[in-house]
Amino acid sequence: MTRLIYFIAFVIGLVIVMNISDYQGQPVSNAKFDFEKKAASNYEKQKEIHELLHPKPVEKEEKKVVVEKVLVELTTPELQNGSDLYKKCITCHGKRGEGKKSQKAPAIGGQYDWYIALQISNMKSGERINKVMNPYIRNLSEQDIKDLANYISKLPHMGK
Repeated sequence: MTRLIYFIAFVIGLVIVMNISDYQGQPVSNAKFDFEKKAASNYEKQKEIHELLHPKPVEKEEKKVVVEKVLVELTTPELQNGSDLYKKCITCHGKRGEGKKSQKAPAIGGQYDWYIALQISNMKSGERINKVMNPYIRNLSEQDIKDLANYISKLPHMGK
């Protein structure tokens, strides 16, 4: 039994000596502890953070004259009629049909004309209930609904 214990101790000692000699033969590199590289990297990050938190002041620019483009070219009498009818809708749906959350009015600019016409017709017939819209659409004829829908479909799409 003692021979077995001596043999196991000898094998363990031999393994330890071999590992120590192998460990001492490994090259030593302190590259990951290079202070100058870490300091330069940190400086760049701090500089970027400072630029993000403190944007450069904008130099005074000359006042630009903003020329508002025509939203829809009124090339036909139908589009002209649709434009005239849409003037009542601007209060809730906005000049460009962008909708207003405060009025609970959806964005309708650029929507398909058949869809707009269908929804207005459904509201007018009572199939779709919208008490806010009723006073505005009550007296619209079928042609007025088509003209209005056509005009709204030509407004710029305000999708998100």
